[in-house]
Amino acid sequence: MTIDDTVAPLDAGASGESLGAPIWSTATLPWRLAEIGGAGALAGVLMILVWLEVRPDLTGAAGQAFFWIKAAYTAGVALCALVAATWLARGRPGGLTVLSLAGAAAVAMLIAAGVQSAAMSPATLITLHWPNALVCLGNILVIAAPMLALTVFGLRDVDLLRPAPTGFACGLFCGGVAATVDGLHCWQGTYAFVGPWFTLAMLVSGGIGAGAIKLLARRRRFLLPAE
Repeated sequence: MTIDDTVAPLDAGASGESLGAPIWSTATLPWRLAEIGGAGALAGVLMILVWLEVRPDLTGAAGQAFFWIKAAYTAGVALCALVAATWLARGRPGGLTVLSLAGAAAVAMLIAAGVQSAAMSPATLITLHWPNALVCLGNILVIAAPMLALTVFGLRDVDLLRPAPTGFACGLFCGGVAATVDGLHCWQGTYAFVGPWFTLAMLVSGGIGAGAIKLLARRRRFLLPAE
């Protein structure tokens, strides 16, 4: 028995044997996302080791509270997105509510960023954000890109009730995993930086997921009459 057989209803085939769900379906979505997230995190670590480089102060930073606050924030967003994607794909109520929990965490981070930024001089803020912000955005999206591509490819033939919100949740999950892994490289340790830019990177990843899945759903509906 495979993992798909344990989470999907079994339909009797013509020969009377039980047929499991396809590899990608609304029933198997959480397992596929978890697998992609694990593989994507490993790939992201390899990118950092080979290309981006591990932050030089990692040992010291790991002993500071904010290092774990940053990781908990992005990992928490990824977990909320995983649950939301599963519930939205299966038509269960509460998917958007779970996404709102991730939104509440983002609002809390942005409020903390605003309070911290208010105590900084304009020159400090400019030095903090540019060009570091663009580099941070790019790094997170590069790490998220393989996960996004695999997720969109896997869901291309899955009939989703709410493709755009489900795609957003899937993209947000990929962005959350990527942002968590990027903490091994990104040396920024302030709410003023992490609040806006990590949040924006995860939202961009979610937006890409929503747009791609929505386009695939429209394409599928357009081609359906011709089949």
